[in-house]
Amino acid sequence: MHTPDELGDLLTTLLAGAAGGTKEAWAVKVGLVEKLPIAMNLASNWQVTPSGKAADKKAIGQAVDIVRAQHPYIAG
Repeated sequence: MHTPDELGDLLTTLLAGAAGGTKEAWAVKVGLVEKLPIAMNLASNWQVTPSGKAADKKAIGQAVDIVRAQHPYIAG
């Protein structure tokens, strides 16, 4: 099980490779990975609040879907 920081790193690595740009730029757009109580959503216990242009938010949403499919829960 990953920590929020590890999951954020995984997301930014995926985005930089798939959409281009730097991990640092994507990290700003992805924001923090927030751990949620399991009671709020049984399917996953984390979320991000992306920022940036519509295309950036779409890319982040797609990356979140891919990563969440393999890593629905985080530790910490």
